[in-house]
Amino acid sequence: MDEEVRVPGNWGRWGEQDERGALNLVDEAAVRRGLTAVCRGRPVSLGLPVGPGAAPHASIRPDVQHLMFRDGGDYAAGLPERPGYGFADDLLLLPCHGTTHIDALSHVWQDGKMWNGIPATEVTSRGARRAGVETMGPVVTRGILVDLADALNDGDAVTADQLQTRLDELGVEPMPGDALLLRTGWLARWRADRAAIDTWPGYDASVAKLVDRYGLAVLGADTISTEQNPSANPACALPVHVAVLRDRGVPLAELLDLEELAQTGAVTFLLVISPLRILGGSGSPVAPTAII
Repeated sequence: MDEEVRVPGNWGRWGEQDERGALNLVDEAAVRRGLTAVCRGRPVSLGLPVGPGAAPHASIRPDVQHLMFRDGGDYAAGLPERPGYGFADDLLLLPCHGTTHIDALSHVWQDGKMWNGIPATEVTSRGARRAGVETMGPVVTRGILVDLADALNDGDAVTADQLQTRLDELGVEPMPGDALLLRTGWLARWRADRAAIDTWPGYDASVAKLVDRYGLAVLGADTISTEQNPSANPACALPVHVAVLRDRGVPLAELLDLEELAQTGAVTFLLVISPLRILGGSGSPVAPTAII
């Protein structure tokens, strides 16, 4: 008799061909719950500025390049305004995970399998043939901010119990389809030249228990990878990516700018994230908005 094969997390929950994972939980009720969280009608940007040196990024990725291929200097040098106007135009070279972004379910795999058992060979030099970022669609749901910046040092792990304690203190119970965002304070320290780009606090793998308990659809944080870095697991450098994104189909929103949102005192809000429809992309730059 063959040994029983363990099916990770939510594999098969939405069918063997599913490519959207926990975003299936963002239904009409989740959208309406987000809308009812709006009290002041104030939009708050959660996206970082985009430009050379404007945002931290992993050392494996190049910095942003912003190039002008038509500018005022061209006209000053004699290019005529034709017909009847001049214009500027530019080019952006940007790693898909190099600024505020969201990970697609094709971003990470283990043992040759990504979300829902899709073979890693489905990601080729031309992009992801399955579970690419273009399958995600816009995310409109209730966001919940957990602010632990005052309690964390770089490299600290944030456990499910810590998060649950703070949620209980806030009097907020997550519901299926909600997004949980963690402010660690690392981004503010980086801006003040008091943090390195190889060490930050973040979720540890026990956060998967909260995902299961509440049916969370998105996890986010103000760090490069959302999870504790360096990893405390010697066998895996990204255990949260494996346990949450790969096993449970929950996309991760990374390098969120949560500073202004934290200053508003808002705990729940309408969260809007619209990934670019990059065909076969393993992630997408985003400019998320919280409406409080």
